[in-house]
Amino acid sequence: MSATIAIIGVPSSLGGLPLGAENGPDRLREEGLIPRLRGVGLEVMDLGDVPVPARRIRGNPGPAPLARIATIDRWVAKHCWRAHAEGMIPLVLGGDHSLAIGSIGASAQSVPGLGVIWVDAHPDFNTPDTTPSGNVHGMALAIVAGYGPTPLVRLQGFAPIVHPERIVIVGARSIDAGEAENLRAAGVRVYDAEHLERYGIQATMQEATEYLVSHDVRALHLSLDLDVLDPTSYPGVSTPAKGGITADQLGEIAAAAGSTIPLVALDLAEMTPSEDGEGATVKAALLAAEKALGPLAVPKPAGRLHHPGQRSAA
Repeated sequence: MSATIAIIGVPSSLGGLPLGAENGPDRLREEGLIPRLRGVGLEVMDLGDVPVPARRIRGNPGPAPLARIATIDRWVAKHCWRAHAEGMIPLVLGGDHSLAIGSIGASAQSVPGLGVIWVDAHPDFNTPDTTPSGNVHGMALAIVAGYGPTPLVRLQGFAPIVHPERIVIVGARSIDAGEAENLRAAGVRVYDAEHLERYGIQATMQEATEYLVSHDVRALHLSLDLDVLDPTSYPGVSTPAKGGITADQLGEIAAAAGSTIPLVALDLAEMTPSEDGEGATVKAALLAAEKALGPLAVPKPAGRLHHPGQRSAA
């Protein structure tokens, strides 16, 4: 029986500026995400959107108070726990990338031996002491690894959510100085954009998954930030960075991630429809979801075979 995909929307940009990613889940649905996944043989259940507190700007349009972000991530975790408990694969639609604190937290509590592949132009490994922007979505992976504001680091009641040696970053090309030091201190493995260009996607992903397996990773949470794409062709993201990959390359990464380690959850973050122009970014997101999750579908049986010596009915 094919895997059942549980779609969970997180219509929030409370993790920081710029705004716009809160409209991502609706856009992905409107552009045919569900029929596309069903078309490759997957069962799909849409669990709807998590509740999102009001931003309450009042002259301060920056990141929302941590309590509101914690509330969102608790709802994300609750929806993802339900999916895992019922044997489904959560597909979490953003929304800014701070959603991953909740989604990865639920995976870590539900599935033993969890590792993370974080595909992003930015490592999101800042802390309050190193962040130039204050954006919580730029701290999300550090929080998962146990660094940052205590209310979020201990959101699941334990820390770290995933040990740093079980985390791999792929495709990063915009890394703050303090963030780079944080990554070195934590021991997170980074395969940056230069590594991808030099060695190619297949070799990079093989090395990344072999590294995770060597650290006893037996299940994979794949977290994709669409700003890993080249913004000159795929502009529909919140925080574009010069350079990047194509939609086909992102699809190749998504397919390769789960080819060695079983995929148990997928995030699609930072879809920003207002910046997407002709819709190339949302199409890239749909392709990535199909490539990552499609292998979980069980092929339909072919027609009855005609064995040698067997008479045809014609």
